[in-house]
Amino acid sequence: MKTKNAVSTFTVLIADDHEIIRRGLKGLISDFWPGVEIIHAATMEQALVETEKLPSLIIIDVNLPGGNNLKVIDQLKVVQPNAKILVFSSLNENIYAVPYLKSGASGYLTKNAEESEIVTAITTILAGSRYSSRNVKENMFNSILGNDADNPFTKLSGRELEVAELLTKGIGVLEISNQLNLQMGTVSTYKLRLFQKLKIKSIIELAEKMSIYER
Repeated sequence: MKTKNAVSTFTVLIADDHEIIRRGLKGLISDFWPGVEIIHAATMEQALVETEKLPSLIIIDVNLPGGNNLKVIDQLKVVQPNAKILVFSSLNENIYAVPYLKSGASGYLTKNAEESEIVTAITTILAGSRYSSRNVKENMFNSILGNDADNPFTKLSGRELEVAELLTKGIGVLEISNQLNLQMGTVSTYKLRLFQKLKIKSIIELAEKMSIYER
């Protein structure tokens, strides 16, 4: 049987471009936290406007239209510095969770998480702690202990990971520099560094390696 929390008055912003996701999360949150105020956003522009209402918790898909991946966290924090941010994404946690946690997110969950885990994540974050899955925690411990050789993507910085993702989508250096607001030379440097860290020589190898660790 579900155990509901006491009536709460905090505000939650759900930012996702899929209405079914927003409705599902709203139902789940309302069930466990009766009286909570829930506001919605389907684009990054809308999310920033709604964040001006100072929500206590922001649940966001970082691939929101108009967003810029890792910069999304900083953009939201500028508007509401005290907000707890839970990244709720379809991106593989083995590759993306740690960079988002390092960038200031309070938690990271994939969209295939069970309802019970979503409730646990929200409860943990509202209590002032960070949340990640057991698998992500193990990856972080391995990284600290120097046992992360099996996952070379843990060696990439957040920006290098952004560049890697765009490269695998067939986007060239010029367009990447425009999207990330970086000089072409800087993008080329990031590309060189990630190639060296992953020990690869081509974008084809990058795509192949990324597909392996996204499984």
